[in-house]
Amino acid sequence: MRLIFIHTFFIYTLRALNLLSKDRNNIVYSNKSWNDVTNKYDLLDDLEIVIKKESSEPVADNNIAPVNHTSWLSRSAVFIALVAVIGNIPVQSHLIKDAHANSTVKTFEIIPTEIDIANNSLDSSSKAIQLASSEDSLQLQDIGNIEDLLQGEDILESKELQLPARALETYAGQVNTENTSKWVTYHVKSYDNITNIFYKVGHQALLKTLKQNKEIYKQIEKLKSGSIVRANSAKGELSNLVFTHPNDSKRSYVISKNGDDYQGTWKNDVFEVRQARASFTIENGLFFDGKKAKVDNKVIKQLVKVFDWDIDFSHDVRVGDKVTAVYEEIFHDGDKVGTQNLLAAEFINKGRQFRSIRYTYADGKSDYFTPQGREMKKAFIRTPIEHARVSSHFNPGRFHPKLHKIRAHKGTDFAARTGTPIMTTGNGVVKFLGRKGGYGKTVIIQHRDGYTTTYAHMSRYKKGLKVGDKVYQSDLIGYVGQSGLATGPHLHYEFHQDKKAVNAMTVALPNSMSLSKSELQDFRNKAVNLVLQLNVLHRFVEADIEIDSAIGG
Repeated sequence: MRLIFIHTFFIYTLRALNLLSKDRNNIVYSNKSWNDVTNKYDLLDDLEIVIKKESSEPVADNNIAPVNHTSWLSRSAVFIALVAVIGNIPVQSHLIKDAHANSTVKTFEIIPTEIDIANNSLDSSSKAIQLASSEDSLQLQDIGNIEDLLQGEDILESKELQLPARALETYAGQVNTENTSKWVTYHVKSYDNITNIFYKVGHQALLKTLKQNKEIYKQIEKLKSGSIVRANSAKGELSNLVFTHPNDSKRSYVISKNGDDYQGTWKNDVFEVRQARASFTIENGLFFDGKKAKVDNKVIKQLVKVFDWDIDFSHDVRVGDKVTAVYEEIFHDGDKVGTQNLLAAEFINKGRQFRSIRYTYADGKSDYFTPQGREMKKAFIRTPIEHARVSSHFNPGRFHPKLHKIRAHKGTDFAARTGTPIMTTGNGVVKFLGRKGGYGKTVIIQHRDGYTTTYAHMSRYKKGLKVGDKVYQSDLIGYVGQSGLATGPHLHYEFHQDKKAVNAMTVALPNSMSLSKSELQDFRNKAVNLVLQLNVLHRFVEADIEIDSAIGG
């Protein structure tokens, strides 16, 4: 095949340079030897030796140049071109059809034409590779024996090559040769113990080894509800274990393998916190549509708690209400492992717009405020004990059961078991902590704008609480008891406005407490960016364009 191609190419090249005569009438045949006619003869298609007439008469066709008039440079150029072309001729199979007839190829299939499944072998004379497209097919034939390629594997009638579900990520310039390691994530629940936590990450048997290291085991024992635990294994053996405590993703404890032993240390910024954004319209339910927009239930619960003062989520939520949120997502080693704080939110309920911005005080406590700097929640909650029964109401003319005389009851009594937690009903500062006559163990909180609250007959105080400490609404301050003049375990709660005792169950409570002047300025500086984000998200949700965390993050 190569010789035919060389011959054809040689003839057409000579004709292009007018080295052969087109007039067959001027050609005569001779039997002379090749040495006699070296400079006068040429080749025709049938490879016969030919000679042009030697005549003194001019040639009839002026377009034909005699051989002896051709420059030796032209012949040299032709020879060099032939050598160059012949050296680059590829040896390849012949395509029956034009490979470019259809440029859109959707699938690639290997289809043997004859298969002997019983002997698991192929007839080499009938094997072919077929390239299948949507409209046409191209076939490569006579490719020889491909049994070595198939290596005895079972052959299907046709097999479409699929792309992997996820690309293998590698760093530029490096080859990923270790694909056996993996991370397992577990979020600690309130009912978990250490054994169960390590069982969840697949390394329960390792606890016996880690217990021998007192420092490591001491840190493991501090795991609590909300902690994120990540374990990395290689070939079934723990390589690294990382955990962080709730709402404290800046510091993490890292346990890593060191030879045959393990070592542990606290590190910063092992977990990465990123802002995420989402907006959606309620069509089926707040939690259902939130999940559809890829917003974790933890964020939705925070949103409900923030707007619970203004919206009754049991009765007021309607189809068509719109929600936007800016919140924190936690990442580790490129994987999203959880969510953290709701930073800003907007809830449009029955056409009314409510907005909230998260603000952190100088002492690290956080709360939610309107964009104008007013607290979202009411300044006070009515009851300092959850689900407690009122055993004695506010009554200025009450008969005292212990003193057996009329004595004003300036507060409200809540009956509860000894040890029941007591919460402060509003933000403030501890003004008094200690015994106070018939009140027994008492705590008095000073609030802004002339309000104070009193909590009496405690069994004990919160550990570490002292005068001057800042406390926030719903913070634990002590436990129910019956110290002082008390007939049984209960809490005596008083509410004072401008130094006058009033009925805490009926008094009109202030809507919210404002920030101090310096705090308000700090809040406004930090809230600018979040307010701008809410403005942008508001435009999207009003246009019925939903944004999920994957887009907004």
